[in-house]
Amino acid sequence: MNQTDRFIALDGLRGIAAIAVMLFHVSRASMPGGYLAVDFFFCLSGFVMALAFGDRLAQGLSFRSFAKARFARLYPMMLVGGLLGILLHGGNPNILLLVPDIMSDGLFPTNPPFWSLLAEVLANAAFALVLAGLSTRRLVAVAAVSGALLAYAILSGPWPRELGSHWVGAGWAVPRTLYSFTMGMLLYRWHAQAAPVRRSAKLALAMPLVLLGASWFGGAEHALWDTLAILVVLPALVWVGTRYEMPFPRFWQRMGALSYPLYCIHVPLIALADDVPTRLAIAALLVPAALALDALYDRPVRSWLARRLARPRPSLAEAAAT
Repeated sequence: MNQTDRFIALDGLRGIAAIAVMLFHVSRASMPGGYLAVDFFFCLSGFVMALAFGDRLAQGLSFRSFAKARFARLYPMMLVGGLLGILLHGGNPNILLLVPDIMSDGLFPTNPPFWSLLAEVLANAAFALVLAGLSTRRLVAVAAVSGALLAYAILSGPWPRELGSHWVGAGWAVPRTLYSFTMGMLLYRWHAQAAPVRRSAKLALAMPLVLLGASWFGGAEHALWDTLAILVVLPALVWVGTRYEMPFPRFWQRMGALSYPLYCIHVPLIALADDVPTRLAIAALLVPAALALDALYDRPVRSWLARRLARPRPSLAEAAAT
């Protein structure tokens, strides 16, 4: 993906979403619907995968090469988040391989957000193997069926509707992930066909406010809002982010840079404190810490790993000759 393919507004919104999830884990009162930011991530991921790999897969990129690229992008911070969970709270080392803990109520008890990373990895695999090759009509059908199943899961209750993070209801993670991911893919296809000119507008600064507002309304009494937000509001926000850029692009780029490190590390560290004020203080410190991790660890390591994995393996004859 070259620089002209960067969507700075979407980068910024990704950072806002990560902060919303973190505040939800600090205290549900801090951001009651922060879990909806995960659905925004899934939608954004579908858009980015279609942008970065759709044409390359159509031109013959192998699944193996695709998997190596995604491993290099996702695993370095996943390793740090998994190690933090183990070192600070014990638990099953299978988290380092993104294997759920079958002995616990939650899939990843020492770092619960990892359920969505597992869903992301599986969605990426489905994208490369199946979804990227579907016609737009069939992709719409997948989105429609998964959206209908997801709406049923949300509206039928009971609360809390974990829909992914716990074994109870874990099966609903499939339509939850699939709907938003395929919507992101469709948004990219429609964007590519329309070829809109992106404009910078001060009014675009309303997008972070909309995302935070969508993440505020949550709880047992807001099942209808959850459904509307996931099915309509969050995909619409991604669409607007493809057409308008926000002022202060460097700030929003940095927000995007901190999002993945923050998402991976925040729960094990916040869980060290029992009271909300201390958790909020830790959360505030985690924002610059995530930026430092991105600059000093994540970007350098994933760049090195991508180069390493991209090297062609020597043939048996070449290996024998050395």
